Amino acid sequence: MNTLIVSLKGREKRLAVMKNGQADQIHIFQPSHLSRVGFIYYGIVSKVEKGMNACFVNIGLEQNAYLHRNDLPNHQNKPISELIHQGQKIIVQVIKDGTETKAPRLTAIIEWPSDLLVYLPAGRYIALSKKVANEKKRSEWTKWIEQQKREEEGLILRTAAFHSSKEVLLIEWNRLRLQHEKLEKEAEKTKAPALLMERQQLKEELFARMNELGQGEFICDELDFLSSVKEDPRFEKNKWTTLFHSSEEEVFSAFHLPNAAELSLKRIIWMPSGGFIVIDRTEAMTVIDVNTGKFTGKSSQQQTVLLTNKEAAIESARQLRLRDISGIILIDFIDMIKEEDRRQIEHILVEEAKKDPKQISIRGFTSLGLMQITRKKTKPSLVETLTVPCRVCRGTGRMISPETAAFQLERKLFELTRDEEEAVLVEVTPDVMTVFAGEKHEYHEKLEKLLHKKIIYSVVHSEAPVGNVIRTGDFRELSLKGTS
Repeated sequence: MNTLIVSLKGREKRLAVMKNGQADQIHIFQPSHLSRVGFIYYGIVSKVEKGMNACFVNIGLEQNAYLHRNDLPNHQNKPISELIHQGQKIIVQVIKDGTETKAPRLTAIIEWPSDLLVYLPAGRYIALSKKVANEKKRSEWTKWIEQQKREEEGLILRTAAFHSSKEVLLIEWNRLRLQHEKLEKEAEKTKAPALLMERQQLKEELFARMNELGQGEFICDELDFLSSVKEDPRFEKNKWTTLFHSSEEEVFSAFHLPNAAELSLKRIIWMPSGGFIVIDRTEAMTVIDVNTGKFTGKSSQQQTVLLTNKEAAIESARQLRLRDISGIILIDFIDMIKEEDRRQIEHILVEEAKKDPKQISIRGFTSLGLMQITRKKTKPSLVETLTVPCRVCRGTGRMISPETAAFQLERKLFELTRDEEEAVLVEVTPDVMTVFAGEKHEYHEKLEKLLHKKIIYSVVHSEAPVGNVIRTGDFRELSLKGTS
């Protein structure tokens, strides 16, 4: 049973995809973290980078966006400087959201998606869904598209289009053509930089998941939104039953989903057999480590390892969907002796990848036995949406020890040996003070002799160890600010 649950009460909007009673995907839409993928802007080229064969475009955001030469229509492999210049106004579409360290990525090859096709006003190519293998049918559709399209146009035909008529497809195609022409006229009257078209992200994500799952149940806690979905021409009422959640209990709580979001942030995920996986994220990649944990198995060690790895392959793939993890992913499965066992694990991952709405590639095992996976990124992951880097460890997961802070403070004080002031005020946390001064203040006395200064402490309380020199000066004056 497939269930789609939409929670709209409050400023944070949420969509959960449930399969067989288990959370498979959670999409969260916060005002400050809305994905701009698909948004169309009228931008101004702010800088052309010849060495990168790219340019940066001001689209009205805090960060200028990145546009590569290859994402310009009909570029013919010419240098970027021959195609575009600083100050030029250009219609662009966001294809990848920005991060803390990377600018949003743009394309000038605009895409207009629908359930049947994707229209590219300046795409110049034809692509057909790979899920349709019938070569005769593919050839027939390709010839028809070539007859209908203008020279500069491009078209991507979705799987659903093969079950539709050419008349219906042409109506949809012309509708998208008119939308683009209207947008171009709007740009002519607009002062750049400006937003020309904004996607209804939650509704689009909902219909994308309906299209992916085929049929099921749709539950929502807002009647107006439920009605707008039912009235949308994309809604298939013979395949989806709808339910308005009118209970006072929050809709995610009613379906035991609040914990799913919390679990998606946990580092350790336990599996039914007693094994577990550990998920660690870095700037460059995500690493998943597989462990047998409490699972000992009832047969040989080899069989125990294989069963644990099978469970881990399924759970890892689910976590990629649930957390919306993207980029490079490495899975460190428990070592398998037989090549046949490794092939089984790879096959499971390939099958699980078919359930993923994002483009995912299973690259196989490395020489070190690590499974390589890549998953396309279009928007921030669940972790990026729900959390911020720790102010204490700055996102590293580690912080300096009290010993390190104490010894750093020592070195700072040794730099003051030529200072003629009679005292120094230092700021420390209790744990740093214990290491720095010694439990019986034995190091304190030695340091005062070496420095020829009185050391006065200002004790502060912090989650991270602190050891700082505040100032040097008169002993009596500094004594009022701390404890001798």
